Amino acid sequence: MTSESNHYCKNLMEVNKSRAVVTSQPIYNEQGMLLLATGSELSEKRANILLQHKLLKPLEECVGIASSFNAKQLYEFINKFSANISGLVAVTDCENYQKTLRQVCLYYEKFPLLQQNLTVLSHRAPRIYFQGLFSAAAGLAIAIQLKLSQKELQSVFIAGLFHDIGFLYLAPELSQKTHDFSNEEWKALQAHPIIAQRFLNLIPNLPKDIGSAIGNHHERIDGTGYPYHVFGDKLPMVSQIIAATDNIIFNHARYKDYGVHAHSMLLTALKLSDNIYFESVYDAAMVLFKHAPSPNTTLIEAPSADELLARQKMLRRQFENAKFLSQKLMALPSGPMTRSVSAVMGRLGISVVRSGILQQEQEEWLSKTMQAQAAEDSLSLVEMSVMQDQIYDQLLHLKNIMERVVEAIPAQDVPLKALAEKALNQIDLQYALAT
Repeated sequence: MTSESNHYCKNLMEVNKSRAVVTSQPIYNEQGMLLLATGSELSEKRANILLQHKLLKPLEECVGIASSFNAKQLYEFINKFSANISGLVAVTDCENYQKTLRQVCLYYEKFPLLQQNLTVLSHRAPRIYFQGLFSAAAGLAIAIQLKLSQKELQSVFIAGLFHDIGFLYLAPELSQKTHDFSNEEWKALQAHPIIAQRFLNLIPNLPKDIGSAIGNHHERIDGTGYPYHVFGDKLPMVSQIIAATDNIIFNHARYKDYGVHAHSMLLTALKLSDNIYFESVYDAAMVLFKHAPSPNTTLIEAPSADELLARQKMLRRQFENAKFLSQKLMALPSGPMTRSVSAVMGRLGISVVRSGILQQEQEEWLSKTMQAQAAEDSLSLVEMSVMQDQIYDQLLHLKNIMERVVEAIPAQDVPLKALAEKALNQIDLQYALAT
């Protein structure tokens, strides 16, 4: 089997320990040898047999899982999930949304392969499974706000549920990393939308635009996304909705410990992301999050002013280091990656200005607050912390891109490669995060 099929087979083998995974048709290898007959349970021993062969047909098409998630269960799971998130329940707890949700859940049930994969995802990658529920619920709300067609609503919902399904076909530890990727890990990470699209395209009668949306959900309108570096005018609307929900999910996980105040922090975070998605998608997301009720309690805990001041100084220093290296790299012959460096650096510069991180007045205010931090300062300190997080994320994205560009500098160009590698090492984002 290929490494991708290998990982999925192992996931099925583990699922079989709690829910029977049984072959729905005979499984043959590429030479036509029968490996498993119809009705065989995918035990560990039998899975290990499959792992030694290249299969004639994809394994997913040849097995079924007992008690796979049906439409009713999915509908109930999404409502239960949304009820615990104030920013979601405010827009999902209405008849129009509920009617649409019932319709798209019934649409999902038409495709047994989707039911199989969602069941595997819930057992083997619960964090990604819950992110899929979040993306489907929030994406559907955004699509309704945009007054999209029934076909587009279905596409948004399915694409949201399965946008990260590609991780079932990759080494499990890859989904846990956020930085310090090796070149091979980076390539594997960038492949997960392609793998997911390939799986979706296997499913009979499922519209190909759903696979396309998933394949493009990490693309950005300025061409700085992956895996294809597609620019905005070539991106489908559905993929942009899923991209926006992906960002919302990431930030919700970051701020969920603040409880009812989390959605306010999400709004602050979104304000520094307004130029990487379609404007209509961004506006719809902002409108929906403003529906959430304002917190009626004060913040119990906020970051300390001295911590924020130390981190602000460090982030400013890392920004200057990144700016120095980006200027050197932008002088290289033009290509997709060098254009991405230019675009991300430009966006980062705008965010830095808007966040006030370079303003002496902000630093002075933090210094004064250190001397006498009052309860009324809490919200301002939290908002500042959120903006620092967004600057950090953009710096990390920029560094990841610059790493690829530096690796591509010819070895014979010794002075430039040495200068670039040294400058890259000076962008110490681990310390910036810890501070």
